[in-house]
Amino acid sequence: MRSARLQPSAAYLLAAVLTAASLAAPLWGFSMSAPQYPDETLHLRVVRTGIAGDVHEVETLQHYIGVHFPTSLPELRLAVRAIIGLSALLAVAAFVGGRTPGRAFRAMTVAAFLAFLLGSAVAVQVRLYHVGHDRDPHAPIRAIHDFTPPIVGRVKVGNFTVWSFPHLGAAMLLTAAALSIAGLRRNRQPGAPQHSLKAAA
Repeated sequence: MRSARLQPSAAYLLAAVLTAASLAAPLWGFSMSAPQYPDETLHLRVVRTGIAGDVHEVETLQHYIGVHFPTSLPELRLAVRAIIGLSALLAVAAFVGGRTPGRAFRAMTVAAFLAFLLGSAVAVQVRLYHVGHDRDPHAPIRAIHDFTPPIVGRVKVGNFTVWSFPHLGAAMLLTAAALSIAGLRRNRQPGAPQHSLKAAA
């Protein structure tokens, strides 16, 4: 019974650690390959400070098709602040207890986490749309039509195949969200002894 009472708190504490640790890992990744370059794949990683990887090479290639490479990502700065705030909320949720106020706080934390994930997905997709549509009409290569890279998956841009995918940081955030939901559901299990809810940390 004691380990069962500690499970929700442990879930939220682990979720807080994973959420904070996600800032030290790449959040999203992109790769570009083409048949004429069979031994070379370009990689980009979205990290908390911006975009890393084969930035110069990608900027050079995108100049030819009129794509404006995003060097400033103000939404990323907001995301970093949100992640720090969420990790703090999750840490507090680990110790609020299982009575009604504690359950309400944990439910609010889960809702904030899910809203952040959804909002981030929308922001990334909007950014990707603008990358493929806000192009220089005077670019050297004009035969390539506007395109929209998916948030997860691939798109053909001329001879290049571009893949976008969640990286380690995103996996940590998704795992943390799943843990927070699991902790909330554990609190609401039917038939749980009332004294264990009052004593749960």
